[in-house]
Amino acid sequence: MSVEEKLKNLIIERFDSVKRFSNEIGIKYTTLDTMLKKNIGNAGVSNVIKICRALNIDIDALAEGRIEPKRKIKTDLTFAEDSFLSKYRSLSTYDRETLLYLTNRILDRIPETQIIKEEPLRYITRPAYMISPSAGTGQWLPDDLPMVDIPVPDTPETEKADFILKVFGKSMEPKYKDGDLVLVKKADAVDIGKVGIFVVNGEALIKECRDGILHSINPEYGDIILKNDDVVHCLGEVIGTLNKKGIILNKTQ
Repeated sequence: MSVEEKLKNLIIERFDSVKRFSNEIGIKYTTLDTMLKKNIGNAGVSNVIKICRALNIDIDALAEGRIEPKRKIKTDLTFAEDSFLSKYRSLSTYDRETLLYLTNRILDRIPETQIIKEEPLRYITRPAYMISPSAGTGQWLPDDLPMVDIPVPDTPETEKADFILKVFGKSMEPKYKDGDLVLVKKADAVDIGKVGIFVVNGEALIKECRDGILHSINPEYGDIILKNDDVVHCLGEVIGTLNKKGIILNKTQ
């Protein structure tokens, strides 16, 4: 039985019909019906996320052709360990056996007293949106924007953060680099000198707030001088940056 057939059976089991399920999650019936008849892997990310949330199934398992309950974050694992496990699961059986062999060889040569044990960290999840500030999306975080929950270390900064965005472009370097994940606290306005996420005439931007100006830290990029007829929304204040290890950088509060 294909994963699409399993998915359809689960939908009917829990919601009685595919049409009722489509109404519940806000996906057109014709769109959902096509997804279930063809390859679910070619469906839009936002629709797949909606389906997995409504059925409480794991999105990674679905991508691999399995229907499994949503995995819970293991709070006894460090961020590095959790990242390693994700990579390990993507390996072939041969590569897993090779890695296990090499790990055993290494541990056999290291006395237990020399192994540094990393203290487990507590993690929380925060929504990360599939949009990059400074990219002209014309949207300012509507409820149906594609989003995934990601684990982050439980710190004062992440506790304050309402969502996470990925930086696009170099206008805020060296403080905020292209590809950085920034922590954002929702706010209708930010103080002068603070960095925020703004939508100006439909374009999402990360800039430093100044009097009538949105400032680019990188001198190679110009500032945005706000005009009276500009439509400006503030989405929130940038309160920190996550690096690849989940460590909070560039604290602004």
